[in-house]
Amino acid sequence: MLLLISSIAVALVTFIIYALERRSKSEPIVWEDASKLSVFGGLITAGIVFATTSEVKAPIELPAVQEMFVGTPSF
Repeated sequence: MLLLISSIAVALVTFIIYALERRSKSEPIVWEDASKLSVFGGLITAGIVFATTSEVKAPIELPAVQEMFVGTPSF
């Protein structure tokens, strides 16, 4: 859920910033550019959120094979 909300929020903010920048220059909004920026902003955010969030997993159990390495070597 966090992934979806954050990517939509960043896409919306990206569009607003693009529209304000175009308006400050008194230029029309190029909808193709606006949609590309919004989509890529949302995708990049989704990737970052996906990579940085993790689920709590059970600790890894070590196999019994490790027991053969315990002790002092005898050469």
